[in-house]
Amino acid sequence: MPGTYDILSMIVKSVKSNFKIYCIFIPAIAFIFEGCDYGKHRSVTTTGDYTIAVDESISPVVKKEVDEFMRLNKDARITTHIKTSNEVMADLINGDVKTVVVSRDYNQQEKELIEKFKIEIKKNKFALDGVGVIVNPSNPVEKLDYIELRKIFTAEITDWKDLDRDNKNVYKGRIKVFIARKNAASHDFFKEKVLAGGDYAKTDVVCSTSTQMVSEVKNNINAIGFVTMSWITKFADTLDTMIKPLKIAEVDSSGNMGDYAGLHQAYLANRSYPLVFEVFILSRDFDMNLSIGFTSFLLAYDGQKIVLNSGLVPVTQPVRIIQLN
Repeated sequence: MPGTYDILSMIVKSVKSNFKIYCIFIPAIAFIFEGCDYGKHRSVTTTGDYTIAVDESISPVVKKEVDEFMRLNKDARITTHIKTSNEVMADLINGDVKTVVVSRDYNQQEKELIEKFKIEIKKNKFALDGVGVIVNPSNPVEKLDYIELRKIFTAEITDWKDLDRDNKNVYKGRIKVFIARKNAASHDFFKEKVLAGGDYAKTDVVCSTSTQMVSEVKNNINAIGFVTMSWITKFADTLDTMIKPLKIAEVDSSGNMGDYAGLHQAYLANRSYPLVFEVFILSRDFDMNLSIGFTSFLLAYDGQKIVLNSGLVPVTQPVRIIQLN
């Protein structure tokens, strides 16, 4: 099928539900130019200067998108301000910027402010990303479930030897735990999903950036941390071999454990990997300008191909999952 992306994997299951999502956004882009002088509008949407705010967790992908868009459109200059998700949302609501790319939806406080001040915001889904739990490659532990992770990140377990079941006697050494800083999307996402709203241990080391997180895990044999797929992907489904993402199993509130799944594009696409989240483009800008042009690029084939090659999952183009024998 022309324009369909293939995600190579070891699974057969197709992502039929994604097709409905793709159809929602493709007509919207066509509508922008319907009944208009396309040449005229293409000019105003691909020239000029524009500033966007970008969530740090998705910034490697957005940087590639900006570079490619400006390569194709020589008269366009897009400046990115890289911040935490909370800071990006605050900038949008306060009107400091009009367009943002962020790795989460609105929280309750933001929803209330948007409603109170009657702020009109366009929202488009941009990609599926995932939070990977990473350890040093020298660590022989291969998988952890939510309960084990909760015990590690709350310091109930402080040595690898204290793990049980499949991980009993696999490894020993004092665990060095690293976490994302407050206001970062991954900090809140991991806390909600894995810690069930509980608090991180005071002994957990806070990393100010994703770059620091990856570096700490690379350089400490006993380290564990978490980071988004964007930061550990070399190309498509090829990850940085200097860190090791673990297979993760979700445990629900009743104590039922799901299947282990690894950090892989295919498992993000069919959501069998438990730590998957959506990335959004949010904009208060309704003028026919560079914001429209760049957003259209992000959601169209070329922009979504960059998403795929960055290890994430496109959401506005059809995706096929192919089994490799």
